[in-house]
Order: sequence, then structure tokens, then C-alpha cells
Amino acid sequence: MPQTKNPLKLILDDEKFEKAISYVKQSAGSIKHLSSSELAHLNQILTGNEEAWRLMAVQVQIPSGDVQNFNVISNPIHRAREIIGDSLQMVGNSQVVEAAQHLYVHLVREHLFKEANRRTAVLAVLWVTEMSGIVIDPKALLQIKVGNLRNPSDERALGHKVKQLLGS
Repeated sequence: MPQTKNPLKLILDDEKFEKAISYVKQSAGSIKHLSSSELAHLNQILTGNEEAWRLMAVQVQIPSGDVQNFNVISNPIHRAREIIGDSLQMVGNSQVVEAAQHLYVHLVREHLFKEANRRTAVLAVLWVTEMSGIVIDPKALLQIKVGNLRNPSDERALGHKVKQLLGS
């Protein structure tokens, strides 16, 4: 069973999330680009951890209650670059909704960071939608039930919910 967070920790996490949202909204309209460095920076805003990338195997209990084993990723930064690159290519092909789905699903499922993977994924989606002129409520995206993204039906259901949130 997931641990219940201290109410003060929840307030602090919410304040950090708000700060990160502001950062994304300012950055997405500037000369900055979504990159693995920016993704790590977003995760650092959320967690305060300088060593954000997950470099060791870990066992995580996902919101559905299932326990997932995440093996060592030989290079999580390289994998983040691939995910972001694929998404930005979709944006370039006017497939913003597909790019948002791809970013969110892969960043959450692959668990590249030690913590705050979902919130970091939400911020990446916000970056892509902001730079594309699409308005999205990041808190609403964060509230979507993820399920077990290793299950293809849960992945499709999440993709459909993200698409609905983006108004497509």
C-alpha cells in the first residue's frame, strides 16, 4: 500500500509544482528548448535532488497497487533524448496531441528519474503544448489515473484521456 504523505510535504510538493509550471510557461515561449537537460532541471525543481536520474534498479508500487521492477537503464539521459526527440518530431509534423501522449506515456512508464516521474512528465507535456499554442491544465493531467502502463489497454486508455484533455 502506498505511503500517505505528510500534509506539509503535500503543500510543499504543490508549491514546487506551481513553481515548475511557471518556469515551463516562461521557457516554452523563449529561446529555450525542451531537452534532457531541461527535463532534469524540471525534476530538480520538483524534488530538490541534484542527482535526478535513476541509475540503479528499483522496485516501485504504482497507483494501481501493482509492484513494478525497473531495471538499470544504461543511459537514462540518452533515453530521455530519444523520447523528447520523437515527440518534437511529431510536433514538427503538426501531431501535437500524439507528441503529448508519447511524452507522457513513455516518461511515466520508463521511470527515468529517482522520483517525481509523473509530475516531470506532466511538465514536459505542458512544455510541448505551450510551445504549440495549446492550452492544457497540468493539474488535470496529473489527476488522470494512469493504471499499469505495461498493460496495452491501460496505455491506450491513458492516451485517450490525454487526447480528451487536449480537446481532440
